[in-house]
Amino acid sequence: MHKKEEKATSRGQILVVDDSRLVRLMVLNILRRSGYDADEAMDGPTGLEMLAKKGYDVVITDLKMPGMDGFEVLSGVKRIAPNVEVVVLTGTHAQDVTCAIRALRLGAHDYLSKPPTSPDQVLMTIERAVEKKRLKDANQRLLSELESLSRTDPLTGVANRRSFDEALGKEFARSRRHSRALGVVMLDIDHFKKVNDTHGHPGGDQVLRAFARTVGSVLREGDVLFRYGGEEFVVLLPDTGPEGALRAAERIVAAVASTPVRVDGQLIHITTSAGVGCLERSTRDKEELLGKADAAVYEAKSEGRNRAVASAARLSLVSA
Repeated sequence: MHKKEEKATSRGQILVVDDSRLVRLMVLNILRRSGYDADEAMDGPTGLEMLAKKGYDVVITDLKMPGMDGFEVLSGVKRIAPNVEVVVLTGTHAQDVTCAIRALRLGAHDYLSKPPTSPDQVLMTIERAVEKKRLKDANQRLLSELESLSRTDPLTGVANRRSFDEALGKEFARSRRHSRALGVVMLDIDHFKKVNDTHGHPGGDQVLRAFARTVGSVLREGDVLFRYGGEEFVVLLPDTGPEGALRAAERIVAAVASTPVRVDGQLIHITTSAGVGCLERSTRDKEELLGKADAAVYEAKSEGRNRAVASAARLSLVSA
């Protein structure tokens, strides 16, 4: 318990890489007395191995070391953990300063004289490096969240059309390249306009969320559900031929029909029409594959809805 509490209050994780044991101890003592968790490595290869196993905020490295020098350590750090900041240790001669400036140009955060001239200088430099690293991490998390939001339908929580377009393109190319099967199921909630007219858009939103949950519950691992737009959804079925795709569509239709949705305190029954399209040798591109599934949805609706239909043609009906 004591170790966990100590780690939680740490000011940062620091790795000191230097072939001089005396210099390592000097820097480690300064850091540890000020609340940093600090580890040491006697050479570059050991330091990079430690970095690959443990997350550090800052790596402090000597520039002049036998075997792997500080420039190679700097390059390795940026390759293994790009957000980790590097502070280099160097001498005070003009040639040493020139090397330090070169390290800054290669991505080092700052440099310190070796041995350090004062604890305050070390702490100020490391504090700034830790803060810079954590800002990088925060920005990366924010960008990742924004990217996720741009690919997710905010209402249902499933992937959106942008995600589908990209996924379909990749799966189509992969399936063609490796002669693998690929299926697509288009889904359209039957009489959805009536739901909106009767229960308003909030009620319609409840139906859309429940529909996505129901469909997701019967998909196999590897199958992916997307919201295509409005009350239309699409399922991508990698490595799935016509028979398997049709069975998947029939499972979805049955699950939706047998799962009523509670809206405004009452249970309402919804159904869906499903259209199946599969990759064939004659399929020219992903648009044609999707068109087959879309045309099959039209057929399912024209045949009475609440059913799954597989179609390899009828592309002229896509826009009907």
